[in-house]
Amino acid sequence: MIIKRIAMAAVLAAAIHPAQAHDIWLTAGPGRVEVHYGHPADASLPDKARLFELTAIPAGGKAVSLLDQIGTGDGMLTAAAPKAAVVAARYDNGFWAQTTQGFRNTNRRNLPDALKSMWSQKFAKLLLPGDGVTQVVGHRLEIVPLADPFRLKPGEKLKVRVDYAGKPLAGAEVEIGNGKTKEDKPRKIAVDANGSADVVLAAGQTVLTVVHRVPGSVPDLAAEDMLAATLAFATAP
Repeated sequence: MIIKRIAMAAVLAAAIHPAQAHDIWLTAGPGRVEVHYGHPADASLPDKARLFELTAIPAGGKAVSLLDQIGTGDGMLTAAAPKAAVVAARYDNGFWAQTTQGFRNTNRRNLPDALKSMWSQKFAKLLLPGDGVTQVVGHRLEIVPLADPFRLKPGEKLKVRVDYAGKPLAGAEVEIGNGKTKEDKPRKIAVDANGSADVVLAAGQTVLTVVHRVPGSVPDLAAEDMLAATLAFATAP
């Protein structure tokens, strides 16, 4: 019996959480916006049907949807590069329920005895050089730059704020990466009581990530909402 319990615990510990292990982030490619899914150095093609927002937001202008321009190439979704300060995306990664065999892409109504259940929602922003990069787009979970990173040099600090439901979120951790290199122990910084943190900029591409869990907004389908947001931009080397 003891051996059986140990084996079961090992199965649960080793189970990869599909909703948590993958993120959505945006980058600027040659003449295009690129939508990535997964994690650095091990990305896979995002499900176009789950991407329900890809919007170009100019400074002081009207937001324009890019969904009808989406194509597929190089293991990612792409759209023509817009004239915008921010490109924003939302991705519904679906409902997940954990059983003793691992996670299933379904809800707790189908598996009422699930050990855990969650609704995975992902948000992403890409900053492009120009005015308006500090604007709030209104995602449920959002990383907001409080200064223009394109006016800063490598080694200088960029202050960012994490918002949840339109208010600063205290107690969050911001992970710092580049969207290219997979790190076993990624660098993280904690935000202060105002939801803010200082990020030391590196040359080239930066991808910031934050994760936040809250009680399920649809409790009969999932016990919690698992939210993840990214903020990406590329500064001169």
